[in-house]
Amino acid sequence: MRISALSAFLLLVSVPAHSVGPRLSELRPRGAQRGAVFALTIVGTGLSEDAQVLTNLPGTLTRLTPPKDPKRRGLELPFIVELNPDAPVDLYPIRVQTRDGLTNLLFFSVGAFPQVTEEESENDSRAEAQAVEIPVTVNGALDGADRDWYRFQGGAGQRLVFEVEARRAGSGVDPVIRVVDSAGNVIARNDDAAGLGVDSRLEVALPRSGDYYVELHDSRFSEQQENFYRLKIGTFTYAEGIFPLGWQRGGEVEVELSGGNLAKPVTVRPDLALLGETGHYTSISVPGKAGSLPFRFVVSNRAETLEPQGDAVKTLEPSAVMNGRIAETGEIDRYRLAVTPGEYWQCELTAASLGTSQLYALLTVHDSNGKQLVSAGTAKPEQSPFAVVFSTTTGEDPSLSLTVPEQVHEVQLTVEDLLGRGGGSYGYRLLAKKEEPDFTLNLTTPYVNIPLSGSASVTVVANRRGYNGPIRLSIPNLPDDLLFDGGNIAIRPNVSGAGRSLRFRKGSFTLTPKPGAKPRALDLTVWGQGVTESGKVIRRRARGPGLVTAVAGTNQEPFVAPWLNVGLPAMVVKAQSAVLEVLTPRNVRLILGMEHDLKWKFMPRQPGIAPPPEIDQSFLPSSFGLNQVPTEKGLDHGMFTVLTTERTRPTKFDVVLSGEISVDGRKEIVTAPAVTFEIVHGFQIDVPAELAIRAGASTQLVGKVHREPEFFSPVTIRADNLPLHVSCPTVEVPGDVEQFQLLCEAGSSAEPGEYEIEIASSSELATRRAKRVPLRMPPVKARLIVSEKTAVEQ
Repeated sequence: MRISALSAFLLLVSVPAHSVGPRLSELRPRGAQRGAVFALTIVGTGLSEDAQVLTNLPGTLTRLTPPKDPKRRGLELPFIVELNPDAPVDLYPIRVQTRDGLTNLLFFSVGAFPQVTEEESENDSRAEAQAVEIPVTVNGALDGADRDWYRFQGGAGQRLVFEVEARRAGSGVDPVIRVVDSAGNVIARNDDAAGLGVDSRLEVALPRSGDYYVELHDSRFSEQQENFYRLKIGTFTYAEGIFPLGWQRGGEVEVELSGGNLAKPVTVRPDLALLGETGHYTSISVPGKAGSLPFRFVVSNRAETLEPQGDAVKTLEPSAVMNGRIAETGEIDRYRLAVTPGEYWQCELTAASLGTSQLYALLTVHDSNGKQLVSAGTAKPEQSPFAVVFSTTTGEDPSLSLTVPEQVHEVQLTVEDLLGRGGGSYGYRLLAKKEEPDFTLNLTTPYVNIPLSGSASVTVVANRRGYNGPIRLSIPNLPDDLLFDGGNIAIRPNVSGAGRSLRFRKGSFTLTPKPGAKPRALDLTVWGQGVTESGKVIRRRARGPGLVTAVAGTNQEPFVAPWLNVGLPAMVVKAQSAVLEVLTPRNVRLILGMEHDLKWKFMPRQPGIAPPPEIDQSFLPSSFGLNQVPTEKGLDHGMFTVLTTERTRPTKFDVVLSGEISVDGRKEIVTAPAVTFEIVHGFQIDVPAELAIRAGASTQLVGKVHREPEFFSPVTIRADNLPLHVSCPTVEVPGDVEQFQLLCEAGSSAEPGEYEIEIASSSELATRRAKRVPLRMPPVKARLIVSEKTAVEQ
C-alpha cells in the first residue's frame, strides 16, 4: 500500500462547510517585497469593522478607513503594510477574527524582488506579452485555458532563475513555465521542479541579448477557485535537495542542501530546541542570495539516525527513524532487521509526501533466504507524455505491516526508486516499529465557529496501522460550557479484500454551547483513544491541516499545510438565524436487525429563511451493512431510517445532520448535534468458565440469556468441540425465559482430561419486517474437565 502520514487523511478530506462566520477569499496582492510599504486589501465576507487580523507577518499593519460604498462594506478590509527590511522570504498565514467568528487562513508571501501585478487583459499571447523589468515578482492568476505571457530584456550570458509559487502557497494551480526567445524558440521548459512539489522552476543562461518571453499556464488548464501564482524572475540561490528530511526534537544535526545552482553542497544547523512540544515542522532556508521559499523540515519525538556510508547491508534499529537517500541512479538501499517469529511489525517510509523529495519509493521485505515476504509501492506512476521532467505526486509513500513467519529471525528491507532514479533530492525517512497495533489521527476541519443555540461539527480521520478497534475522540481542554456529542470512529469491518479505503476511517463530533455560554476564541486539542486486544491503551493527538484548499479535477487531493503546526482554532459566536434539531435521543441503542427513525426539524429564528433544499448526513460505509433511507425533501421536517442487517457488526458510530440555507444572500450551514448509535446483539449468553463431569455420569451446565428489552426471539444453545463419548443435547430457550440448562453426559469410555469446548448460541434477528434471518453469535469458550469413575462406580 502506498500512503503516508500526510495523505492519511487526504483520502477522505473535503473542504469543510462552515456553519457560521466570516470567510476570506482573496488577498490583494498575494505577496510583496520585504521592506516595502504597500496597500493590502483583505477580501471576503462578513468582514465587519471590528475585525482583527491574526498574523505573524513581519511588519506593521495600519487599518485604513473602510470603503464608503455600502455594497463593499463587510467585503473588504484595507490596510497599509510596512514589511521589515530583514523579513525572511517565506509564507505567512493571515486570518481574521470578528465578533461573528474566525475566518480561514490565506498565505501572504514575502519575497526579495520588486512586485508587479498581472495586467489581465493584455498578456494572453506572445504578441501581447506584458513588459516587466527584472528582477521582478509578478502576482498573477490563471483561469482554465489561460496562458500568461511576460516580456523582459536580457543580456548575452546572463543567468536567470524563473520560479513559480502556486501550490506551495495554497493555490490550486499546477504551473508549467516556458522561456521563449524573440524568434519563438523554446529555450527551456519545466513542469514540476525538484524540491517544489508540483510548482515549477528553471535556470537559464541567455544565449544572446534582446527580448525574451516567459509563458505560464496550468498543466491541466483547470478551473480553480484559488488560481493565483507568483512568478519570480531574477538571480538567487536555490537548492533542489535536502538531507536529512527531518530530525529529533531538541537534537543537533547538520543538514545538507545540494543541487540547484549551488557550486557544492552546503550545510546548515537548524535550532531544534526552539520548537514547542507539539510542533512537527520547522523551516530551513538556503544560505546565499534570497529568493526561494524555505524547505519544510520534519521534527519528531523519536531517535533519529543517518544512513551509514557504503553499499553493504546496514542495520536498522527498531523504532528509530533511519534517514537515507537514493543518491545514485538504480541504487538500492538494504537494511537488516532482527525479528522474532510471531511478532507484528509496521514499516513506513516518508519521502514524496513531504514535498522535499522526488523519491517514488518501493519498499520490500525479504527473509534471510531472499524470499519476498511483503512489498509496498509497486504501482508504477503514469508519466505524462507532455512532461519534460517527471516528478512524483506528493502524498504518495509506501507503508506495510508484517507478522513474522515461523523460523524467521532476520529480515531485510530494501528501499529503491520505482522508476530507477536517484540523486541528492531522493531522500527518505524509514521507520520500523515492533509494537502493538497503532493509529494516527488527522483533523480535516481546519477551524470551527460554534454558534450559540446551535452546533458545529468537526471531522477526524484515523489512519489505522494494525489497530482495527473503535476509537473514542475527546477534547480534554473543552470548557465546561460546551457539550461534546459523538466522537466515535467505528471498528474496521472484516471485509474480504478490504484495502486502502477501509484502513482510513472518519469520525465526527459536534460542539454545542450550553445556556449561558459566552462568545470567545478557543484553542482546542483533539485526542483519540483506543484499546488493543491485549488491553494496551493507545492515546494519540489529532494534527490539524492548517488550511485546506480544494483542487479541482479528477483524483486531485486538497492542499493542506500541516507544517503550520495548527491544532483546532475555535470560537463561540452569536446564534445563527436558524436551528436544525433532531427529535430523537442523542444516544440510541439499536438491536442488530432492527431499524430506527431519525427525525429532524428545521426552525428559523427570523422570517423569510427557507428550509434547506436537502439534509445531508454523515454515515458509515456500506461495508457495515448500514443504509440510509431519506423521506421528505425540501420541507421543514423529515426523517432518515437507519437500517441494520445480518452483515452489520456491533459497533458505535455517529450521525450528524446538516443543511445549507441562505441568509440575506449568504450561504450558511446549520448543523444538528450528533446522534450516537450503538449497534448491539439482541442477546448475550453467560456460562460458567469451567464444567466438571465424571466418566459414566451426567451434570448440568447452567447459564443465562441476557436479552435487550426488545428482543424476544427463542435462543438455541448447543455445545461444540466435545470430546468423544461426551454429549450435551441442544436446548431452546423461549423468549420469556432467562436461565437455561444443558444436560451433559459422559459415557464410561470418556477419556479423562481437560478440554476446551465452545457454547454456541443462535436465534433470529429482531426485525420489524416479516423476514426471518438467522443470527449466529460468536461462541463462548469454556473448560470441560472429565474425571475417572470413582472406585465404587467401577
